[in-house]
Amino acid sequence: MGADAASEAQVEALWSSLVEVLRAMDDPSCAVLCTATGTPVAAYGLPKPEVPRVSRAAGTAFATHSRHDAGPSAEVETVELTTGRAHTVIASVPGAGADHLLAVTAEGVSPPLLEAWTRRAAEDLGEALSGPVGD
Repeated sequence: MGADAASEAQVEALWSSLVEVLRAMDDPSCAVLCTATGTPVAAYGLPKPEVPRVSRAAGTAFATHSRHDAGPSAEVETVELTTGRAHTVIASVPGAGADHLLAVTAEGVSPPLLEAWTRRAAEDLGEALSGPVGD
């Protein structure tokens, strides 16, 4: 009970931190945390009716473009997509089950910076979703 609540609070805090950074950007941005099959868990910057579609699209894009064909990986893997000025990074979130994805889209941001930041956020979320280690 306590570990689950602590893990959930940590995930919420990490998500809030991610949203704060996106809100501070001058150009449009959005993010979605979803399962690998496209079920939304959390979203920012998207109209509510669009969240399920974007979550499914992230799952499909990751499955289509990722290097790993078999099962979840212990490491973060990213897929990058660019359309016009918008750059999207979809990252696997490692951890217990490793069945989550974090997709972040932003305009006017350096693609390597967005990739590194999204990768780090996915690592942090993976640690939080896995719960405490060594307890």
